[in-house]
Amino acid sequence: MEATASVQPPVASVVRNDIYRLNSIPAARYGVFAWLQGEHRTALDSSLQEFSFTLFYVDRLTFNKDNEIQIQSQGIEVLENILGRLAEVGIVAGEHSFRTFNERFADECAGVYCSVTLEAPKDGTCPEDFVAPYFSLDFNDDYAIIKR
Repeated sequence: MEATASVQPPVASVVRNDIYRLNSIPAARYGVFAWLQGEHRTALDSSLQEFSFTLFYVDRLTFNKDNEIQIQSQGIEVLENILGRLAEVGIVAGEHSFRTFNERFADECAGVYCSVTLEAPKDGTCPEDFVAPYFSLDFNDDYAIIKR
């Protein structure tokens, strides 16, 4: 997702897993793509995994804030482009809607965000059998020693 976002011409920075980390970047390069994880889901008998995210696009407002609508429109386009590119590689977005905002981060900004669930194939991952190195494969006396 980050690689897809970083090739979008308006995106100059990526902020991982918390949009408010932007506050700790005093010399942030705008526009910013950021993401926040939600609740991820799957079922043992499903061939898909569902990953929930909130995706953000943020840019700095001019002094008189006359670029607010432009930033928000561009943000919708950027996020739609990212979701479209992900769909091309088999990661499909469910229904999503966009919310615009103004926010004071390290700078006065405007932006847009959307909450989306991405569906991706499990790609045939198989469960692993993990055995702790201090157990023998039959778990007899070794387990009793640890258990005491």
